[in-house]
Amino acid sequence: MAREDYEVVIGLEVHAELSTKTKIFCSCPTKFGGMPNTQTCPICMAMPGTLPVLNEKVV
Repeated sequence: MAREDYEVVIGLEVHAELSTKTKIFCSCPTKFGGMPNTQTCPICMAMPGTLPVLNEKVV
């Protein structure tokens, strides 16, 4: 393939700490210092068939 066949796409990923008690797209807690992988659910793990629910306090 020639170089002209490709399109440059640049994205930006931003990480920010929220001052809420739950995550932005599910109701999992955001407590600091918990055991790894214990504050997760099918929604925040992006399991097939799940849909996020926006935390309105973040907005």
